[in-house]
Amino acid sequence: RKHQVRAQLSSLGSPIVRDTLYQPIAGLTLDKLGDAEDDSEESMDDAVAKCRIPKEPIGLQAHAILFGGVKARARTPWWGDGTKKNF
Repeated sequence: RKHQVRAQLSSLGSPIVRDTLYQPIAGLTLDKLGDAEDDSEESMDDAVAKCRIPKEPIGLQAHAILFGGVKARARTPWWGDGTKKNF
């Protein structure tokens, strides 16, 4: 379930920034298919056609986490330490 968080956030309409795999289908859900009001199936096909494997890493990391009363804080990730400027 490597993509679970990415898929859930996208289905809620809040995809991760620069996530080219799930961002195009943000907010589209299967329950919208078959609506007589609009052509949802065609819009779903168009969105899926835009999905691409990301060309650069996606920086998704917890700031802090609590396990059994022990709190752990994350170090500054490589994308936030100022060494790489091209996003």
